[in-house]
Amino acid sequence: MAQIAGAEDSAEWQSSKKASRGGSAKAAWLADTLARVDKKKRAATGSAKSPKPKAAAEKKTPEAAQKVVAAKSNGFSSAAVSAVKDLKGIAKRPIPTAITPMLASVTEKPFDNPDWVFEIKWDGYRAVAFLENDTVRLVSRNHNDLSPRYPELKVLADAVQAKNAILDGEVVVLDETGRPSFSLMQQRTGIRAHGRQAAPNRDLPILYYAFDVLYVDGYDLRRVTLEDRKRVLQEILKPSEIVRFSDHYPGEQGTALFEVAKQKGLEGILAKKRDSCYEERRSREWLKIKITQTVDCVIGGYTEPDGSRQYFGSLVLGLYNEKKKLIHVGQAGTGFDQALLKQIFGVLKEIETKTNPFTGPVDAKKVHWVKPVRVAEVKFSEWTHETSEGGLKLRAPVFLGLRDDKNPEECTFQQAVSQK
Repeated sequence: MAQIAGAEDSAEWQSSKKASRGGSAKAAWLADTLARVDKKKRAATGSAKSPKPKAAAEKKTPEAAQKVVAAKSNGFSSAAVSAVKDLKGIAKRPIPTAITPMLASVTEKPFDNPDWVFEIKWDGYRAVAFLENDTVRLVSRNHNDLSPRYPELKVLADAVQAKNAILDGEVVVLDETGRPSFSLMQQRTGIRAHGRQAAPNRDLPILYYAFDVLYVDGYDLRRVTLEDRKRVLQEILKPSEIVRFSDHYPGEQGTALFEVAKQKGLEGILAKKRDSCYEERRSREWLKIKITQTVDCVIGGYTEPDGSRQYFGSLVLGLYNEKKKLIHVGQAGTGFDQALLKQIFGVLKEIETKTNPFTGPVDAKKVHWVKPVRVAEVKFSEWTHETSEGGLKLRAPVFLGLRDDKNPEECTFQQAVSQK
């Protein structure tokens, strides 16, 4: 593991920083780094083959594009049919009109287990992609249409060798070091205020990392094992400058991958059971292992700024208890630059109200209340037991971003406790 600590000084990394703004070289560098670690680990343990990384960019040749068009003109892709026709658990039915994404539960420590596979946890927006007759519809985890926000992802229709398909994945923006950045993701998307969407920063290129396939040309794969679904996805997906396969690593590599993710400053990793079916709910068959503690909170108000600071001082945050009452858990006053303060303030002013949304005391002064309709993601150092309702309180929370893809009702103490 020590060898990769200086990988950013390597020739590969220096050349990747000179690449185009599309970010493909940066993403490929991350995948290649993880693949090298995987190869070294396998060599040390005497394992035979190392899986080839699929995240590196591959340019579609005109000949390849013609093959995809020809396959689709026949009603389905030969690659898709050959990949799915004999799978256990497959069901033939019309394409679903809606999918509720499968969510991972939290576990504290990384582990190694051959019955599991591991993936990088991308810090972006979850997006289920519905591909029907060359049209692409992107849907968030709370069933909002994301398609107008990311018109570039129409290329998914060409990247998938199937006429109709449903993919699960994540929309991501990489920073200058090749790491996924939720802050840049928000800038690319534009902060949404009620009734309007702030202008997105189109100069920030997006990537779509596909990690699952749920439907292919008349066949529902949700009762097929994850291992088989991953194989199908690899067979039908043609990675491009924008569309990537989110690679997975064998169960013996969980701890090693976690250490790589930690060294690279990533959010964490995911563990998924190889034989897991796709459940449209939160499940223990998928686990997330976080490097940084984060939590999604409801914004219930904001404080006035002090000194030379403009717009507001901090966000007043809360979580819902089992009685569906909003309880104060702290304030986040850091994590903002001047431009972000102004943007967030515009959002807050539109939802300001005279009604206090919290039950119980709020340990903050000069609070302006807002309707509890927006969600903020914050990172923090630890939980403390300080609330009057017997709940938890955040220590040193730092604002990371607004979560338009999360509903306020999801921000509960029960969920917070499960993430401790």
